Amino acid sequence: MPCVVVVGHAPVAARVGQTLLEVCDEHGILMETACGGFAACNSCRVRVLEGELTPVDEAEVPFLDRPDHRLGCQARVTADVVIEMDPGH
Repeated sequence: MPCVVVVGHAPVAARVGQTLLEVCDEHGILMETACGGFAACNSCRVRVLEGELTPVDEAEVPFLDRPDHRLGCQARVTADVVIEMDPGH
């Protein structure tokens, strides 16, 4: 199982294919989501510090300011990853 590290929280196990939002919800890590996880806002935006996720979905593009930003509701776990929530808000 891949390991997801959210800066400021203990590492957690994730299943391949889970979104970062699902991983956080499952482990009690609060990830904001004004739109309910439908890629219609940027409140779940994260910065990827290490590792990789699934490729960027077209629905995310309008909400990403930098190449290392992703939406937690759309980015799916593929391997170990370290993220920072709320970058630049």
